Amino acid sequence: MTRVTRTLAIGGALVLAACSSSTASNPPAPALGTTITDRMGRAAVNTALTNPFDTVSGSSVNAVKDAYNSVSDPTLWSAMFQGYIKSNLAILDGLDGVCGNQFIADASSTRYATLASVLVDDQLYLNTASGSCTTYLGVEANAVNVIPNTDCGGRTPLENTIDETYSLLAVGAPSGVTNGILSDADSMPSLTAFPFLGPPN
Repeated sequence: MTRVTRTLAIGGALVLAACSSSTASNPPAPALGTTITDRMGRAAVNTALTNPFDTVSGSSVNAVKDAYNSVSDPTLWSAMFQGYIKSNLAILDGLDGVCGNQFIADASSTRYATLASVLVDDQLYLNTASGSCTTYLGVEANAVNVIPNTDCGGRTPLENTIDETYSLLAVGAPSGVTNGILSDADSMPSLTAFPFLGPPN
C-alpha cells in the first residue's frame, strides 16, 4: 500500500491576464509569502470540518483553514485539529435531524472519534495491488472495517467528492446530499489521458 499526499504549493509570480479595452499593462503580481500550501488530500475536509461555524475562540474561519493548510508535519495534525473536526462532525451529523447515522459513527460517548482520527490525517491512501478503482476512500473504509473491499481507493476526476463527503457526514451514505453541480458542463475529464482533467474554461 502506498500513501499519497496531495499538496499544492503555489509560489513565485502569478499574473492573470485581465480583459480590458485599455492598452495599459497588467498590474504587478501580488506579493506571495515564501511558503503557501493547500493540502487537498480529501476534498472539503478543511472547509467543512476545521472551523466552518466560526466557533474557534480567538481565530477566524480563514485563519484556522490557513493554519491547517500550512502545517506540513503530519505528526502535528491530530493534536492541532482533531478536536475541531470531532466537534464539527457532531454538528454535520444532525443536519438530517438524525443523530448517529453519520458514516462510522457509533452509539458510544466517543461517537465521532474514529472518523475524526481518519479525516485529520489529510492524505489519500492507495492500494497499489488493486486493479479496481471505483470507491472514494475505499482504502480507509477497509482499514476501519466498515466497508471491507480491495479497491485501490483514492479519487478520480469523475467523482463528485464534495457530494460524497457531505453525504457521508450528514446522512451516512455515499449519496443523498448534493451541491447542485451534476456534471462538468464545459468538458469531460478523462480516466486515461494525462493530465486527466478537461480543458480549462
